[in-house]
Amino acid sequence: MRRKPLAAAVLALLAAALVLGGNALLDAGWGPALRSVADRVLPNPEVAMWAPAPEPGSHASSYADATGAGANYVYLVDAADAEGNVRELQLIFFGRESGGGGWLEIEARGGSGVRYRACDADEAPAAARQALGR
Repeated sequence: MRRKPLAAAVLALLAAALVLGGNALLDAGWGPALRSVADRVLPNPEVAMWAPAPEPGSHASSYADATGAGANYVYLVDAADAEGNVRELQLIFFGRESGGGGWLEIEARGGSGVRYRACDADEAPAAARQALGR
């Protein structure tokens, strides 16, 4: 009988520690990194998407990189898949801001761009360009 209250208390303490630890990381600016890690770990399907490259200075946030010598820039972009389905993606530019030119081909999982590369607008499917009004 005593084990149930003890187990419940331990679980409550563990939950509180996770919440407080998570909040500390969010307050330190690591929210985008945590979101990116979660999208990579969870079993979200990977889908190809396209978006215009974000403009320099339009980042939603930034945080110190792991070395502490630079910054990573977080952008929220509207991206579309080959069928024209649009969703907002988080892209992290490591150690630099976006140059703002051209388009990006993005491998997306959940709400994050896992990998991306620069491409020309004509490489993006017509349905994706239309859905984004381009």
